[in-house]
Amino acid sequence: MLGILFTAMLVFVLAACGSDNTSKEDEGKSSEEDTTANTESTEKEAESAEEASDDGETAVGETVSNEGGDHLLVSRTDDVGTFESGPIKMDISKVNGVSSKLKGELATYMDADELEYIQVDIQVESSSEDNISFYPSQATLVTDTGEQLEPDMMMSEHIDGEFLGKVKKEGINYYILQNSKASDVKHVKLVFSSPTDSNFEPIGEDITVEVDLEQ
Repeated sequence: MLGILFTAMLVFVLAACGSDNTSKEDEGKSSEEDTTANTESTEKEAESAEEASDDGETAVGETVSNEGGDHLLVSRTDDVGTFESGPIKMDISKVNGVSSKLKGELATYMDADELEYIQVDIQVESSSEDNISFYPSQATLVTDTGEQLEPDMMMSEHIDGEFLGKVKKEGINYYILQNSKASDVKHVKLVFSSPTDSNFEPIGEDITVEVDLEQ
């Protein structure tokens, strides 16, 4: 039940919706004029929908409401980059700042009415045939507001750190802000420890990622 609540609260994907409004032409206009007007209206609606929804996901400033509460997306940076260390290639596809007003069972469980957090979406691939270890779900986040945080293990979609050959994994880290509002965080730094071999020896360098959050 708890996992369902977290999933409902933390997924920020909105389906792009078309407009139900249709323009009416005055009676007496020629069919040619009607066709031209309808074409122009359709083009404007398409442009408007593209600007509003972009890739169909929640835009900064939008609020998603569900059984867990109301969740305002205050910042969002997509396609942060691809980072390599030894046989590991890691993509960070998204970093979001979210301000939530909780309700129901989620508010009871968290023992809070509000929650401010940073979300980091990660995909990891190992190119090695050997068994290696890399723990992106233990990455440290440092904010420009002076907080140093570890991922919340209950909320996060954990990425298992054991890579048994050439495998791909993905997950999401959630960092709960303790002394800041998500809207106050303009920049974050993520620090990932290097991958290691079966003897726990480093086979790459630590990865540091700097991200400016777009508000």
